[in-house]
Amino acid sequence: GGSAGSGPANDGVVRLLAIGDTGEGNVGQHAVADQMSAKCIKVGGCDAVLVNGDNFYDNGVESTSDPQWVEKFEKPYDRPGLNGVPFYAVLGNHDYGVTSTGNKQAQIDYSTLPVGSGPGTRLSDKWHMPEAYYDVQLENVHLFGIDTQDFLAAEQENDMSARVAASSATWKIVFGHHPRYTSGEHFWDNQLLGFAGMFDFQQTIFCGADMFMAGHDHDMEFIDKGRDSKCPETYFVISGASSKTRETFELTPTDENQIYYEEEIEGFAYLEFAGNKLVFEFLDKTGKVTFSKTIVK
Repeated sequence: GGSAGSGPANDGVVRLLAIGDTGEGNVGQHAVADQMSAKCIKVGGCDAVLVNGDNFYDNGVESTSDPQWVEKFEKPYDRPGLNGVPFYAVLGNHDYGVTSTGNKQAQIDYSTLPVGSGPGTRLSDKWHMPEAYYDVQLENVHLFGIDTQDFLAAEQENDMSARVAASSATWKIVFGHHPRYTSGEHFWDNQLLGFAGMFDFQQTIFCGADMFMAGHDHDMEFIDKGRDSKCPETYFVISGASSKTRETFELTPTDENQIYYEEEIEGFAYLEFAGNKLVFEFLDKTGKVTFSKTIVK
């Protein structure tokens, strides 16, 4: 896992967008991108975009020159307010490939291509995936990108949990593809035998963090802290509806305020960190703020 260094310095306020399950190149993805653009312009500039995996449906990319890079990433996000903003991406199950094998190394290698128009170049320097798992610090916000598909890798688990524990940042945000909790279509994933190890792996890493953000389910969910008894201070967010949606099911919370919000419309999350305060919003593809919460540490 690499470390991507510090992002742009500004007024000490860190403004992030979070998107997921984007890799379609469809009308929904472009509509969400329009509103991402508008939001970043409205707030005076965004510092980064978190990309929660399933970056290319259905089987990832074949190479760094795969036309999907233009169709499903460069073109949708070629927008005012988004140009010049780093997109920090992690891998999803579709990036590994479902019916055929995806070239996950190509998603890492694409980060290093020079900007240009000829062979061996890329159209912008937006895409950042220095490794399959990595961390980057923006002011007082420390971001930890993990590869949830590779959940049996003890090296990643040990490395990333140590990085989270060692960080003295005010805010620690872990982001990956598969959610820990969800009321979406994949709710029963956590009953699958094959996923048993994934939750232990995730928990080891996110337990010291303020928030674990994921995709995989094509909805938007905000789950209050206290949901995970082992990690009672961690909030859980799903922002996986940035190109398409799927039905959500009512997840029965252990107490009445456990789940604050769930929504089945395409959209994205906005996070604004100022000192010990976080303003969190979900916005839909029309630009409407559908959910807002302020968290003070």
